[in-house]
Amino acid sequence: MTRLTWSEELGKRVRTGNWEDQAVSTVRKIEDAVGEGRWEEAAQLVDYFMEEAKVCHNIYGLWFRGFVDWLALQGVPDDQRELELNRLSRLMAFPDGEPFEPTERWEALGARAGVLGNRMRALSISPEQALLELDELREHWRQLHDRWVDMTSGVLAFVAKRFGEPALENCHRYVLEPYIQERYMPFDLRNRKYEETLYRNLYLSFEAMRGHLCGPDRRGDIDLEEHEDRWVLEFDPCGSGGRSSRGDPVEDTGSRVEPPYEFGVTQGEHDWAWNEKGVCYYCAHCCFALQLLPAERWGHPVRVVDSPLYPQETTGERPKKCRWTIYKSVDAIPQEAYERIGRKKPL
Repeated sequence: MTRLTWSEELGKRVRTGNWEDQAVSTVRKIEDAVGEGRWEEAAQLVDYFMEEAKVCHNIYGLWFRGFVDWLALQGVPDDQRELELNRLSRLMAFPDGEPFEPTERWEALGARAGVLGNRMRALSISPEQALLELDELREHWRQLHDRWVDMTSGVLAFVAKRFGEPALENCHRYVLEPYIQERYMPFDLRNRKYEETLYRNLYLSFEAMRGHLCGPDRRGDIDLEEHEDRWVLEFDPCGSGGRSSRGDPVEDTGSRVEPPYEFGVTQGEHDWAWNEKGVCYYCAHCCFALQLLPAERWGHPVRVVDSPLYPQETTGERPKKCRWTIYKSVDAIPQEAYERIGRKKPL
């Protein structure tokens, strides 16, 4: 059984289970519960699926507004911003043809999840129908999630085209600073030992990436390997930047780097994108939030990220997986992790 409990460490409800179990998507956990007739467990996990989705949905809303505000601060006139946002909204139309509009879709998703959970609790739904409605819930979240990613990527591409690629650093910093304060300052080693943050680090990693619906079938499954000095999480692909760079097999659309999207990857080498060419502009936020900004503040990255580069690592029969590495101690973090962001490992 999978249980939900309250975490004093995180101040929120969490899934129980070891790290191997956390790598299993909540969608699969619900399916298992339905298959074995554990209806209350299934209903609670439907609620928790929405918690995972909420993490992503709220972050995207915050970032998107921040990127648009940054454009205004740079003097981009209102009508020009609206013209570009309307273009992106039409380009990112939902499969039913409606332009991107997140609020109504999110509210409809919540209503759908609530009805499904209530029917499970009332034992008024068959296992077959429950699984069908669960998959529809997952698919509607995928549609909204992926368009959030694409809208954010589109705004970043607009920034690069209008102000030049180096301007993305200032833009990302403006938007991610408040996010760092809220989500990542608990990792500040000036206030807390690194080992004391490992549970928070790992749990939030699994929760967020399940919410991004990682994996080839977009269900939220994660590949995990534990080593003596580290945990390695891999996404095939990551449901956000990885899917964007590779293309979308679900909707049969191509890489967002290519027309008609042209969302862009780094053409130069920058500390904020691991000093590599071919990093999608959206994926650079992982470098900022997980490595560069933490290293600037307290000297060490939170997670070490290896983002596949376009096109050499995102195309072909076996495209590279995105990888997050969480080291078990500060000393285990290799020198290379610092060099890639233009830093030296503290002595």
